[in-house]
Amino acid sequence: MGKTRGENSPPPRRTHVQHQTKRRLVIGAQGVALGAIAVGAVGFVSADKTVQLTVDGQSRTVQTFGNDVAAVLRAADVTVGAHDDVSPSLGSSVSDGSVVTVQLAREVQLNVDGTQRTVATTAQTVGELADELGLEDGSKLSLAENLSLASAAAPLSVTTPKSLSLVNAGKSTALTTTALDVRAALKERGITPDEDDEVSPALNTVLRDGLEIEYTRVEHKSTKVTSDIDYATTEVKDPTLAKGTTKTQTAGQAGERVQSYAVVLEDGKEVSRKLTKDVVSKEAVDKVVRIGTKEEDSSSDDASGSGTSAAGPSSGVWQQLAKCESGGNWGINTGNGYYGGLQFTAATWRAQGGTKYAALPHQATPAQQIEIATKLQKRAGWGQWPACTRKLGLR
Repeated sequence: MGKTRGENSPPPRRTHVQHQTKRRLVIGAQGVALGAIAVGAVGFVSADKTVQLTVDGQSRTVQTFGNDVAAVLRAADVTVGAHDDVSPSLGSSVSDGSVVTVQLAREVQLNVDGTQRTVATTAQTVGELADELGLEDGSKLSLAENLSLASAAAPLSVTTPKSLSLVNAGKSTALTTTALDVRAALKERGITPDEDDEVSPALNTVLRDGLEIEYTRVEHKSTKVTSDIDYATTEVKDPTLAKGTTKTQTAGQAGERVQSYAVVLEDGKEVSRKLTKDVVSKEAVDKVVRIGTKEEDSSSDDASGSGTSAAGPSSGVWQQLAKCESGGNWGINTGNGYYGGLQFTAATWRAQGGTKYAALPHQATPAQQIEIATKLQKRAGWGQWPACTRKLGLR
């Protein structure tokens, strides 16, 4: 069988043109790779940024490949919290030469109207903090507004204005104050309570809007009262004196009593009085009256026309005597120390046993007054009513 053409012929030879083409391809690929590396290096260098960072007034430069403020802070190892002030904001982009400012918050101890608080703030002065807290106009600060918080040696105390009412001596007054408690509010009004005074609510009560303060000035005083002690009358029978006649043996003298009292005054008015001491500084001297018991002839009595009998003067005689002594008013009490129709003194009334009928003569009936008068007349005679019995011719 015959062979076709080229069946056992050698492989074709590569030409010079083919070798040159392959070489160009290799060199071209290597150039592309080197170009890519060069471009990447340029891009890497261009991503490095220099940023000025100021934290609490202290500045420094920070190198970063990041694109925002948060990346700058990470590169500077600065951690911020919710109350810190960052400008521009964390998500803001940065470029080479950007400026980032951070103000870190500090904790400040506050006492607001008696309540302790701790606040985180970026305020630099007391005044800035007051504005940040939104305090009411007229609030009272314990530190100057221009004082730096960093240099404050003591916590800041704040008292806000409050509307109150003060009841003093029964009179209510409306007032507005920045005082912390009741004691301070009273002091502002010139009131310094002592231990006797009454204050409601308590002096250490922290003020609040609408509170009513009641203040009562209480005084404890002692006082002395001097009064007379009535003397008593003692009657002594005297057989040497004619019956119906009297003679004063010892004149009576009033005694004296000094009583001490503890007095309580509220807003100048006395509300209580308690006896603490009772001393008789001068004893009373009893009056001693001698009563005649010497019997006289009945005939002389009848002849005298005195209107008496063995049973004593008739009621008609007493009516006439009462008309002379008191105008016939058996219930009279003029305040002159003599009482009733026959004008007894209280001491004589008691001495003759009149208190079995009434405490004072004018409170007894006319018949009871006449009974006591008859008893007195028998013991002491008509001399007990000197002017009127003489006028009526009874002696």
